[in-house]
Amino acid sequence: MLSFALRRCCGVSALVLVVAMGPALAGCAKQEFQNMRQPTHAVQGQVTLDGKPVANATIVFKPVDAAKFKWREQPQAKSDAEGRFTVFTYEANDGAPAGDYKVGIAILAAAEEEGSDQVRRDKSAPKIPARYGDATSSGLTATVEAKPTELPPFELTSR
Repeated sequence: MLSFALRRCCGVSALVLVVAMGPALAGCAKQEFQNMRQPTHAVQGQVTLDGKPVANATIVFKPVDAAKFKWREQPQAKSDAEGRFTVFTYEANDGAPAGDYKVGIAILAAAEEEGSDQVRRDKSAPKIPARYGDATSSGLTATVEAKPTELPPFELTSR
């Protein structure tokens, strides 16, 4: 009987210890993730096509030296009606880690309906040539400095 009571007591104590330590362990994991983030710096820019602002363009920054990115981060942005954008990496408007990037720009349309794999083309959207959509071959580059950076405009051409 004493053996059962001891096991029950210790089992409950172990459970209480695990429950009590759970939030602390979760906090450690969150902090560990935070420590793996690269420091980011504010980055803004603009996209034009044949001299006109491009709205709703998705801009993706592919690091030239990917070894610096522990989580394979790819900073990105979406342009507004004036073609202006603010880059984010981990959360809204947090910028990008300092470094050199290859850049891809495309207009991505929404699916026909939720769950569909068919993409519909917004007929009013500008037609960005496909060559700009692949960061590795677009010819577009950006350098983010370890301070707030205003990038020169990405001036795309339809030719």
